[in-house]
Amino acid sequence: MKNPFHLKALPLSVPFCDREKEMSDLIRYAGNFTNIVLSSPRRYGKTSLIKRVHDNLAKHGTIPIYIDYFGISSIDEFSARFAGAIYSVVYKEKSLFEKAAKVFTSLRPILRPDPETGMAFTVEVAKSKPGGQLLEETLKGFGEFLKSGKISYNVAFDEFQEITELKESKFIEGTLRSYTQDHQNVSYFFVGSRRRILTDMFNDKKRPFYKSAINYVLPALPAEDTAKYLVGLFAENGKNCPVPVATRIHALAEGYPYYIQKLSYFIFEASKGSVTEASLHDGLQQMLLEETPLFEIMLQALRPRQIALLYAIAKEATKMPFAAAYLNRHRLGSLGGVQAAIKKLTEMDYLEKTPDGWKVVDPIFTHWLRQKEAME
Repeated sequence: MKNPFHLKALPLSVPFCDREKEMSDLIRYAGNFTNIVLSSPRRYGKTSLIKRVHDNLAKHGTIPIYIDYFGISSIDEFSARFAGAIYSVVYKEKSLFEKAAKVFTSLRPILRPDPETGMAFTVEVAKSKPGGQLLEETLKGFGEFLKSGKISYNVAFDEFQEITELKESKFIEGTLRSYTQDHQNVSYFFVGSRRRILTDMFNDKKRPFYKSAINYVLPALPAEDTAKYLVGLFAENGKNCPVPVATRIHALAEGYPYYIQKLSYFIFEASKGSVTEASLHDGLQQMLLEETPLFEIMLQALRPRQIALLYAIAKEATKMPFAAAYLNRHRLGSLGGVQAAIKKLTEMDYLEKTPDGWKVVDPIFTHWLRQKEAME
């Protein structure tokens, strides 16, 4: 019996839980050439949502361009990924491909197989340029590429906030803003999971992108729709999942699409004819075990004070992390040290302040931290 749940990004051919409103909104914004800042925590399904929006746009004549900037390491790589994404979309159209080759003169396309699209392009720098000259040339070339005006485009910059890690980040922001603000036949989606940084890029008066796009916050999946979706998928594949158990899956994952899929995958493997609390527990433990290497890496990149604060808030979410009693109870040290740790962990999107107080953003990371501390 095939498992209907997925550990990777959902293929376009499989059912999508909810998100009808979000898809409709984004398709409408793209059609109106409105720029959007799409933000949410990690593992909220932003990329899967964008891919489905792009699939719909493509069917109605808009050319979608998707660029992932996760792990970007240089300003020239920004240009290379930009041009490579364009080549990957237009290579089947001879006139568009030739046009791209004409305007991106310093970037040589290299064709390679791609498991998702069949073929894709990477780009290498054919002509070395000093400083940010390659970026300016690339963006100017993209403007020339758009000039026909007869075709509409949507460009999605995924993990866009990662450019702030580069030493030339201010130059990139300013240059990108100046070269993209006047195009009439293209819309831009600026997508990211480090919400504090991404929000600052578009809401700080001193930044180039100030008020240049509409803020669109992706919500968690709703409990009732998610439970119905899960019950249906389990039933279609020969297993009974009671509504209370499906609701419990949603609650453990706190509406995160990725974790709902992954937890359900392991529960499906652990259950026989029916999904029970026991198979839910077994599935959760298997998922925590599978996530352990990633969570360990996340901790290794932090300082001791930051790690201690994560453990404390995972164990005891609080409205008053700076209170003397809280600091003493969790042995967090000085007030100044905790203030610095909260600032850094918020920038990394590991912690967030909610109406109920400070909490660890990732719900499964929270479970893992609690369990790890209990075992030590």
